Amino acid sequence: MKLLRWILLPPLAIIVIALAIANRHSVTFSLDPFDAQNPAISFDLPLAAIVLISIALGILIGGLAAWWQGRRRTARRLETERRKQANAPAPAAKSAENGASGSGGLPAIQ
Repeated sequence: MKLLRWILLPPLAIIVIALAIANRHSVTFSLDPFDAQNPAISFDLPLAAIVLISIALGILIGGLAAWWQGRRRTARRLETERRKQANAPAPAAKSAENGASGSGGLPAIQ
């Protein structure tokens, strides 16, 4: 998995950097889906900023999703272990009635 990451990430980073350098001009980023000509909420940002912010948000959302899934998986595993321990038979207590003595559980020789 690490090898795949080292193979894919450097070319992807180079492509993103080249895209950011090539697209420095400002574009209108609109948050109003109903009026494209006169949007109520809009920002003039460089296209590279929009791309980089989108990538950062994707990484953040993906990281949070992976963290949440790992948290759920750990909780499920702990619950399973807790149930196994609760259902396991208790170890038998050694007593003099069973013929056990204080020396390793062997019967005493008289």
